[in-house]
Amino acid sequence: MQNFQVDNILATYRLTTLGVQDSFQRERVEARLMLLFRRPLDAVRPIVAGNGAVLKKGVDWATAERYREALMSCGVRCEIEEEKVPVARATLAEYAAQLQAHLELLDPGRRWSYIESEQELFGVPGPASPYPLELVVPLERMYQEWLAVSLAASEDLLRHTAGMVLMGNTPGMVEDAERHLLPIVRNSSERGQAMLAAARGYSPLLFRPLCEGLEVGLAYHRGRVVHRVAQAHLKAWDMSENAAFEAAFANLRARSTAPLLSSPQGVFGGGWNDGYDSSRMLLPELIEATVTDGRPVVMVPTRGMLMVASDQNEAALDAMLKTAIEAMREEKMVMPRLLRWVDGRWQFFVPPSLARRLNSLAKYVEGNDYRLQKELMKAHEMASGRNRSIATYLVGKLGPEQLRTSACTWTRDMTSLLPKTDLLYFADPASLDPPITVSWDAAMPVVGALMQRTEDHPPRYLVESFPNAVQLAQLADIAAAARREARAQAARAAQEAQAALAAQNGQKAPPVKSKAAGTVRPGWQAVRSVLARWVDTKPAHAR
Repeated sequence: MQNFQVDNILATYRLTTLGVQDSFQRERVEARLMLLFRRPLDAVRPIVAGNGAVLKKGVDWATAERYREALMSCGVRCEIEEEKVPVARATLAEYAAQLQAHLELLDPGRRWSYIESEQELFGVPGPASPYPLELVVPLERMYQEWLAVSLAASEDLLRHTAGMVLMGNTPGMVEDAERHLLPIVRNSSERGQAMLAAARGYSPLLFRPLCEGLEVGLAYHRGRVVHRVAQAHLKAWDMSENAAFEAAFANLRARSTAPLLSSPQGVFGGGWNDGYDSSRMLLPELIEATVTDGRPVVMVPTRGMLMVASDQNEAALDAMLKTAIEAMREEKMVMPRLLRWVDGRWQFFVPPSLARRLNSLAKYVEGNDYRLQKELMKAHEMASGRNRSIATYLVGKLGPEQLRTSACTWTRDMTSLLPKTDLLYFADPASLDPPITVSWDAAMPVVGALMQRTEDHPPRYLVESFPNAVQLAQLADIAAAARREARAQAARAAQEAQAALAAQNGQKAPPVKSKAAGTVRPGWQAVRSVLARWVDTKPAHAR
């Protein structure tokens, strides 16, 4: 019998064995294969057993045929299979492109966009689309499932996923849509960014205000498909807004029967791990049953995190804040503040011991939100041909306590969209006079009528004209009074500190001399010099 040598060439075929049917012949076949391939018994037994065992791979067709003929002469059934060139596993963006191709085959009229920052596909239906709803398709979980399957099964999974994405959103398939609705708690800025992202073509999303900067929306969650519900969905489902919210809250209560879990620090959290932990703050019966001493305080730093504690437990509140800071470094942020349940609604809660860190965290989140918003708004301005200035949200440290403070500039002869900040600069580039620096709240009675609130989130104010001479004089008086008050407070603080030190040492406190007005550095210069160092600098998290 001929002995075969291994061909050292690159080919695209492999030989697999299906085994010997007659068990009584196996010993004789094993002996013949040992002689044929010059292999020990433990190497040829899998070939005789078969079950898809690979005998040879990476050979050409002629070599594979010779091996097959030799095996069949020994009584071993075998098959020749064409090998595909191994392909490196695709990135998330490449997976999105492959899934989009399958989606376009099923719905040719739909326009798809891959939103890299959100790791999702967004599809806007065409005029003749059989699936007339806008689709938001989160990709990360689908991508991980796709990576876990074999290369041979990956294409089938793509086709199946595309079908599920579309069929799960077809009006004809959602007569029971209310079973798939859940309430979600989101930062208002997220919806504001969606409104600005023109390429995504969002129709108005359903929402209800919860408190400043926070709102309740609806999510449609069916299988792998999760997206926010818009007015277009209710129209397709023939469902009222009230009915949709009622169904969503009922579904959330049905899956929230387990109580909150406690920690040694006195912080309570959910163990549901379903991505809707933050939504449980909408169930007051669950929150109030957890906190029996004092008022409930919650923090929802991310979508999948809910922390609850009593407003009387300072250690628990401190632990909540530390945990929130760590979580918000890794996940999408929802709300950087503590919220306390008072008179049937959530209100901001700032314990004095945590005020500095809460302020820093809030400024960090606001700065990120305004930065993303400005990028989107600049693209809109360029596309529309308008020439409005998108004012920058600045953050710096001010005062003896170095408290993080936000500011923006209102410039003469420049139509601007101002962010809402702690301080306002009124600047005239043609004037040698320094800008007037006034707090936002103090400036509103004087210039509020010149500002038009837009629909943007976080909030922006359109200003097309500059304050007149009378208004500027009023603002200058307010700024001067604020500087005098700041100097007086600093003097009192210094005097109290010296008095306390003297009392500790048993001495009489010396009088504190205040600086003459002419020798004090103007407040606006101090503010601007500090804030100038913060331009284009990302603030760190609260320490």
